[in-house]
Amino acid sequence: MSLESGVTASKELLELFSKSKDGSIRMIQVLVQEGYLVPHSSHPPRGSWEEDYEGLLLPALRHGPCYILYRLDSRNAQGPEWVLIAWTPESSTLRHKMLYASSRAAVKKEFGGGHIKEEIHATMPDEVSLEGYRRHLASKAAPAPLTVAEQELQQMKISEINTDINVDSKRPTLQGVAFPIEDDALAALQRLKEKRFPYVQLRLDTEREVITLVDERPIEVADLPAQVPADSPRWHFFLYKHSHEGETLESLIFIYSMPGSNCTIKERMLYSSCKGPFITSVEQQLGLDIAKKVEIDQGSELTPDFLYGELHPPQHAPRPTFDKPPGPARSRGGPRRIVRPTTD
Repeated sequence: MSLESGVTASKELLELFSKSKDGSIRMIQVLVQEGYLVPHSSHPPRGSWEEDYEGLLLPALRHGPCYILYRLDSRNAQGPEWVLIAWTPESSTLRHKMLYASSRAAVKKEFGGGHIKEEIHATMPDEVSLEGYRRHLASKAAPAPLTVAEQELQQMKISEINTDINVDSKRPTLQGVAFPIEDDALAALQRLKEKRFPYVQLRLDTEREVITLVDERPIEVADLPAQVPADSPRWHFFLYKHSHEGETLESLIFIYSMPGSNCTIKERMLYSSCKGPFITSVEQQLGLDIAKKVEIDQGSELTPDFLYGELHPPQHAPRPTFDKPPGPARSRGGPRRIVRPTTD
């Protein structure tokens, strides 16, 4: 039967194709010679398809450009499933490359496209090794690259996920937190509660999807601005010691620093969506008493006056009231009246 390439399958190949459907053949090697698809070799199975794979297939590559039909152990409604490999090594002539590219459809049609599960075009041996075949399957199963708009939509969906579901149950987690929290971060928050360290900084590892410890240290309020990075968001806990109305206080402040456009869309959305559940959990389960929660763009905002004003906003003094001034005094005879003069 002649196809667009002008290549036809020989009688011997058609007979071999027909015989192969009973499962008695593991591999068929096909060449293009003088306008015909002809069988070069065929091999019966010896073990499983994985055990036979490289021992049968790789030696066949030495004969130059060819087609290889390799039978897997899986089946579909039409029978055993096969892999079709079009092998044209880089050293092939342009004529051979064009010939095998144009006759590929003929091989599929004569063999039966319904039997072919995978197709591979290879120019290097490692592309058709067993590991190369597995890479092909993994690449085929991977999701297609997302556009920027699709990525933003995906992050929006992430932010709507019920935060009661833990990402990794093997790590210690705080119930209700979207991402697990690592051991050292939990320990640092406990030391903060015990007032052993006045400052703890945490971050979301968006690749591993965990909450990690960045730093804990004994600092004063004057050192606080320098702890805020200018290119990535952070969560800070600071135990602010100060005096108010003659009383010395220690107030725990939660600071969410988000340097705006310097952060990715993914970071902004994940930090925002996880912040509420995280704060609720550390308050309820770790017993941290957060006196104030603030959001900033940059570290320079964290001045003593700013923190004091957030904790103790000035109370507006009541507006003074004034008594309404009394009206003019009236005479005993009542209000003065205008009397029209009389004429004689």
